[in-house]
Amino acid sequence: MLAAQIELDRSDTDGLARQLFLRIRQLIEQGRLKPGTRLPASRQLAADLAVGRNTVLFAYEQLGLEGYLEADGRRGTRVSEASRGFHGGHFGEGNEEAALSSARLSQSADRMMAVPRRDKPGSLTFLTGMPDVKDFPHDVWARLLRRAARQVALHEEMLGYAHYSGLPALKEAIIEHASVARGVVADADQVMILSSAQAAQDLVARLLLDEGDVALHEEPGYAGMTAALSAVGARCLPIRIDDDAPYLALAGDAGLSSSPRLIYSSPSHQFPTGRTMALEERLALLRYAQRKECFILEDDYDSEFHFSGAPISSLQGLDRRGVVIYMGTFSKALNPGLRVAYLIVPKRLVDPVKRCLRNVGAVPPVIVQWALSDFLREGYLRSHITRMTRVYKGRRDRLVLLLQERVGAWLRPALPDGGIQLPAYFHGKAMGLDDRALLDAMLTRGMEGAALSSLYWSGETSPKPGVLLGFAASDEGALAKGVDQLEQLLCQMAP
Repeated sequence: MLAAQIELDRSDTDGLARQLFLRIRQLIEQGRLKPGTRLPASRQLAADLAVGRNTVLFAYEQLGLEGYLEADGRRGTRVSEASRGFHGGHFGEGNEEAALSSARLSQSADRMMAVPRRDKPGSLTFLTGMPDVKDFPHDVWARLLRRAARQVALHEEMLGYAHYSGLPALKEAIIEHASVARGVVADADQVMILSSAQAAQDLVARLLLDEGDVALHEEPGYAGMTAALSAVGARCLPIRIDDDAPYLALAGDAGLSSSPRLIYSSPSHQFPTGRTMALEERLALLRYAQRKECFILEDDYDSEFHFSGAPISSLQGLDRRGVVIYMGTFSKALNPGLRVAYLIVPKRLVDPVKRCLRNVGAVPPVIVQWALSDFLREGYLRSHITRMTRVYKGRRDRLVLLLQERVGAWLRPALPDGGIQLPAYFHGKAMGLDDRALLDAMLTRGMEGAALSSLYWSGETSPKPGVLLGFAASDEGALAKGVDQLEQLLCQMAP
């Protein structure tokens, strides 16, 4: 009897008709209702289950539309022959692993997954790459979002697919901001809006690189770019970051069997060292790219907050040959949850990038773009950066002092000119300590960070071990507690 196999929850918000449809479908997929099995008439099943006949009619009709049931003339309704495909162990419960045992992921996926990345819980001390989202002007942003929603509703073209490379108003606002704050020289049409810096890096890698092409990448460097380059099968060669050596010490082409197609560089505030590239190094990098006829992806990472003097202008602003692709994001200046980044591409790449973006679908929601354009135009970004620069400088100074006083026997903190994090290198008692093991122990104590050795990706360079510590997302009291915890760990692990 079919009714005996069906149990309905009359308090479930899913509705009785939906429950009945799902239960009968499950019985068919499990093979408990075989192909050809006749089902009770709708009146009979309704009476057996104490439900309305319309409830049963809805379930039968939906099952028929999806091919599980078929009409059998005057004899009623039966389980369809097509449902036989569920049997034989192919679609039954518990067979997912067996069914996919011979399936494999792509080589691109394997290469991406091989790049170590950590999830970032939002409440840990020393969280890297994270601004203080508590100080974000939430009321202003909420008001601008409401206004944007009203404006978008009045513009029919905003509700379609027209602006697949970004909203023109936001492009204009970004150019106005970047030209003043970063010395960028470009037109609004050269701006491409994406949902994250990672999406931008992935797009550039796929646009410019084929499997086996040479790409130069900083070491230590950002693991997200390592993943993007690895995914396309590029041959990555390191630009070794060393304060005692010129940035392009490798520019003599030693070990290069072919010219690079792409150079990834963060000249204004290198990740993770915080190093700023000197003018002569910038010019040498541009000359090198021009000579090799390759592009530079300039990651203007973490450059909004500068603690001593004016920020260094962008590499893109020095480029006269159209070799620099500039990448910016609002994740550090505002918050990562906005999911807005952008590329400013040379004019010769405008059309190719736009055409690729049509097939990628990595553009943020129009309402967010509209609100952000107003946020920039009305001066809220500029005032927020000014205010938070003072806050972050105080936190940087406090953290450096605490590290020197409490754990100076183990760690030598760098003093970055800007940004939201700093590297602290092992020395003294910490020599010989595994920075990955220290980071694992930190996580158990409510601290985050990054092991500096994990950012050396080539296997050709001797890592300088230590930890990267974020200071922006935690107030000075939390930083002090974090250093206390760090001191206890170091005393245990390297007494």
